[in-house]
Amino acid sequence: MAMPKNGFIGFQKIQQTKYAMNEVFEEEGAIKEAFSSIGQDQVFRFWKELNLKEKEYLLQSLKEISTEECETAWNDMQADQTRVTKPETPNFIEAINPICPSLKKYRERGEDLLSLGRVAAFTVAGGQGTRLGHCGPKGTYICTPLQKISLFEHFAKSLKFFSLRYGKQPWWFIMTSQENHEETLKFFSGMNFFGLERERVKFFKQGMMPVFDLQGKILLKEKHQILMSPNGHGGSFRALLDSGALKIMEAEGIDYISYFQVDNPMVYCLDPAFIGLHQYEKSEMSSKAVQKINANERVGTLLKLNNQLHVVEYSDIPTKISEERAQDGTLRFRLGSIAIHLLNRNFVQRVAEARKSKTNRLIYHGALKAVHHIDATGNQMKSSTPNALKAETFVFDALPLAENPLVLEIERSEEFAPIKNASGSDSLESSHELQLARAQKWLKPFYPQTVPQKVEISASFAPTLPHFVEKMSTNQPQTNFNSNQNILFDELGPSIR
Repeated sequence: MAMPKNGFIGFQKIQQTKYAMNEVFEEEGAIKEAFSSIGQDQVFRFWKELNLKEKEYLLQSLKEISTEECETAWNDMQADQTRVTKPETPNFIEAINPICPSLKKYRERGEDLLSLGRVAAFTVAGGQGTRLGHCGPKGTYICTPLQKISLFEHFAKSLKFFSLRYGKQPWWFIMTSQENHEETLKFFSGMNFFGLERERVKFFKQGMMPVFDLQGKILLKEKHQILMSPNGHGGSFRALLDSGALKIMEAEGIDYISYFQVDNPMVYCLDPAFIGLHQYEKSEMSSKAVQKINANERVGTLLKLNNQLHVVEYSDIPTKISEERAQDGTLRFRLGSIAIHLLNRNFVQRVAEARKSKTNRLIYHGALKAVHHIDATGNQMKSSTPNALKAETFVFDALPLAENPLVLEIERSEEFAPIKNASGSDSLESSHELQLARAQKWLKPFYPQTVPQKVEISASFAPTLPHFVEKMSTNQPQTNFNSNQNILFDELGPSIR
């Protein structure tokens, strides 16, 4: 009797599954030997208690972990990397009004590069909105005061502006995480990619690393499951390489990558002046920075060590240095890193491929965290005090590896309004205040008599101040506002909300 068609398909799937299982079990000895050779036998502590499916899961997970990378990460974390001695103030370009005539040649160069499709937007979007009380990827969080749109849609509107300006949509690369990848894809699909060409939006996942106890042993989440954690924003270099994103860029003629994090709605996603300056100065990596609010602000500090540009995390910089004052009473090391960078594609590839180098790669830092894991007896251990190290790399550690690294100081009120906390500083409320204040500042020269109480300027109308000034100077809407109105400027012009 002939087998029914659907029965045959089911049989095929069973055979394929069996084949995959057999394949990974064929490597069982080699995998066990690899982890034994670096003193991590404990990951197989419960092997005899596992069923076949659990054994397969554990082997497959371990197969995807580089034992060499684990050793490198642990050695890096044990080394004294955070010693800050004899720091000097770094060279930087002081804050300039974005519409200053001195930036004109850089802005024109940047516009040329954008029109040629040589610049891509890159958003780091692996976080969840848990701290904001939001269930879902942080990029799906509503961020604007009047339009009430998500961070992802807000950035998409910026890209649509450039699409209309140049007749070609810039590529958008988005790094998600294991935790939010599928939900992010579903969100974009449900929103029809906000009208963007989906073929020019590339998603890929951030890499993961095992979590170590304080003696360097890899921890287990369950008897058959390794406790894993994202490998830090510096992992974006490796993810761009491993996902094939850099190959896409090369094929598309993209030479420059505009890097920004998903939680800052005021960022200039694609800043022509910054792009042009970066190319003029022949920099491989350029960064924007702001004056720190105070010595204890939770941002990395830019300084020069051994004649090289560095960023030192707020948790690593000695108090004596962070609080040091210049002769005028201001902070001597006043610049804080805000995770806005321009990167040469070739530079990203060089650093990503140097994973075995001792000097030309991103080093791992240990983040001391409280984690839940199972102990040697298989019991769940829940801790409220730090008991483990998460291995992370930082994107700003690439600065000393770059040729001609450049730092551009910007006004905080122009391009930095992160949404990180549920309340207080760096919250939705504080971000809304900054977004509204910036829009009023932009609008005031054109309507000096009456500026609306609340005004939002959508990125689809103008994503940067120079674009806003250009648009208003050539086609200013003939509208009278009342001070108590809420006004939205979008692609159709101003409207009352």
